[in-house]
Amino acid sequence: MGGVGKTTLAQLVYNDDRVKDEFDLKAWACVSDQFDALMVTKTILNQVSPRRYDDDDFNTLQVKLKQNLSNKKFLLVLDDVWNENFEDWDILKRPFLASKPGSKIIVTTRQHSVVQNMTHRPAYDLNVLSGTDALSLLAQHALEAKTFDARPDLRDIGRAVVKRCENLPLAVKALGGLLRTMVSPNEWEDVLNSEIWIAEDKSKILPSLKLSYQYLRPELKRCFAYCALFPKDYEFDKSRLVYLCIVEGFLQVSQREMPTQVGSKYFEELFLRSFFQKSSADASYYVMHDLLNDLAKFVAGDKCLRMDNESQENLPSNISENLRHLSFIRHEYELYQRFNFVKEGRSLRTFLPLPIQNKYPKKFFPQRVLHDILPKLHCLRVLSLNGYFIYELPNSVGDLKHLRYLDLTRTLLKCLPESVTNLINLQVLILRECQRLTKLPASMENLINLFYLDIDSTGKLIEMPQGIAQLKSLQTLPKMIVSKSSGMRLNDLGNLSLLQGQISIEELQNVVDVQEAIDASLTYNPSLKKVRLAWSNEFGDSRNEILELDVFNALKPHYNLESLEIDFYGGSKFSNWIGDLSFRNLKEISLSCCGNCTTLPSLGQLPSLRELSISGMNRVKVIGAEFYGNKGPFLALERLTFEDMLDWEEWLGLTHEVERIVRFPAL
Repeated sequence: MGGVGKTTLAQLVYNDDRVKDEFDLKAWACVSDQFDALMVTKTILNQVSPRRYDDDDFNTLQVKLKQNLSNKKFLLVLDDVWNENFEDWDILKRPFLASKPGSKIIVTTRQHSVVQNMTHRPAYDLNVLSGTDALSLLAQHALEAKTFDARPDLRDIGRAVVKRCENLPLAVKALGGLLRTMVSPNEWEDVLNSEIWIAEDKSKILPSLKLSYQYLRPELKRCFAYCALFPKDYEFDKSRLVYLCIVEGFLQVSQREMPTQVGSKYFEELFLRSFFQKSSADASYYVMHDLLNDLAKFVAGDKCLRMDNESQENLPSNISENLRHLSFIRHEYELYQRFNFVKEGRSLRTFLPLPIQNKYPKKFFPQRVLHDILPKLHCLRVLSLNGYFIYELPNSVGDLKHLRYLDLTRTLLKCLPESVTNLINLQVLILRECQRLTKLPASMENLINLFYLDIDSTGKLIEMPQGIAQLKSLQTLPKMIVSKSSGMRLNDLGNLSLLQGQISIEELQNVVDVQEAIDASLTYNPSLKKVRLAWSNEFGDSRNEILELDVFNALKPHYNLESLEIDFYGGSKFSNWIGDLSFRNLKEISLSCCGNCTTLPSLGQLPSLRELSISGMNRVKVIGAEFYGNKGPFLALERLTFEDMLDWEEWLGLTHEVERIVRFPAL
């Protein structure tokens, strides 16, 4: 039975502290009804291996997995298994046989036939909750309490509600999320007496889930229905879904609000109502329960089309005039014929390959689609070509006047056509990991609505157009390259007051006047939580130690900072603000290749510092009292790394050479 709590129970076991110490390795893989031994193997391997594998060769992956599991005791969860083919399971399990005795595999499934193919042991059948437990679960989600003692006027209605839900946990949680927004008994009775409970319906969607959806605000309904584009068990990123909902126009935003903040509130509301849940394999991602995925597909109707691993014979032959959003699972070699029907979708708004995340091998995409089909989709708002072997975009992309979201992650573009700057409605431009990219369009200032520009991991991009400084709506800019000629200057950051999240400021040796650093105004931006300051890795006569220290001093971030990285700094000492006690939120620091510094900064008194990495500090000979500070040193530090310290001779403080022994209590 779906929604009875199989995955939840497996999660409790998987994350239990008593289990952690019993196993050398743990992994979680969602299998789903589309059984793919290669993807399951890759998912497990990427969790148990210290490095990431993007290879699509099944035999290679199995050999690597066997090596990683060899003589190790592991716990593996295979969630939501439907496949009844014994041969598929027999192939998948071969690497597991190399493990240590005591290794365990937990399988969740709705079908007894799956159990019979995988093991001789009997299955553990989960039943629905008892009436008492179901009522307690409803209280937790509706009242944030374990009982109805504080609201006895709602207890009897609550009993009737859980009975309507047939004591099914997923249904009770969903209704609890709905009733949380209602205070009076009359409102609860309206839910209890809704016609949805008794209406005849061939959709087989649980009435409790339909009821939860029915009470959503219209804008939340649109955001949830959009998730029909995601396959079952698909892991999605919160921020990326928020951006998609923004550019599709699903949000109601006042002039005083930022769309990203409103979108985050929408997402949290859907999460609290159990429409989304955190992924078991990776807590930074989210998933939808299968039954809620069915609901999204049902309410989206023919506005959304999701092409999973369809065969050539099952490709759509025509297109509904209501179709607005298209998603499809990437193939290694895409064929023009697969997208031929899209030409008829003149009202199509979304062209979205899946997975959205940029952690999969590149695929081949037909140029004919770029030149013949996409230019005809004049209503397109979302265009993603993420992860494809694409060397250039046609100029016609500039004719897609309604385009608001352009994702070119990991493509092979060296530059974008200048026509991209005609896209005045563009809000999101993603060029992450475009490792051949050498320049951005000159007239970037035309993109007046752009709030998200991701150029992270673009190593060949050596200059940024000065026009970026005029994009007053920009909130995300993970990298900024300081120019000493016609490009963007350091002081231009002062114009981008809405920047948030993280930023890497690179090529700081190009700053010629400390006033540029002062005008960058990092101190006045409380929303930048992660900052990297980087100079050139070439130390020559052109480097000015005194100026670099002055620039360093002037680039003091706001006290909200959580992560700091300093690379290739050429001054002889560090700025005093690094160890300032006011940085109470600073959790991570990395100091790398600061080759002229002979001492380390005073970091021991930072109260929240958990990770500290120091490398390539070739002139440091002694680490002593100056490193620890005056307060109890390194009280929160959990991870300390020293690397490539060629002249390091003494480490004082581990014995009695300084005032007291340094204990590193949390290391």
